[in-house]
Amino acid sequence: MAESSQRPCADPAAVPVRLSQLAAGHTARLHTANLPAQDCALLGALGMTDRCVLRICKVGEPCIVQVQSTRIGLSRSVAEGIMVVPETAG
Repeated sequence: MAESSQRPCADPAAVPVRLSQLAAGHTARLHTANLPAQDCALLGALGMTDRCVLRICKVGEPCIVQVQSTRIGLSRSVAEGIMVVPETAG
């Protein structure tokens, strides 16, 4: 996951939102992370890579997300720096 990556979404109509804005149970695809390079590297090592799918397990402090079979606790400030594209049910 590159710092402040500006890779476009696959769906041009999709609008990125802050991870912290989603409710528990929603899924989203990672879009960008406006975080220090060290934080991006750590999150990448935990599985939060470009365009991975996240499931929101808990909102608040900490925000808990699931990436594949791993759950990750994020501080509110980190969750606010992560932009995601919500997945639509289909």
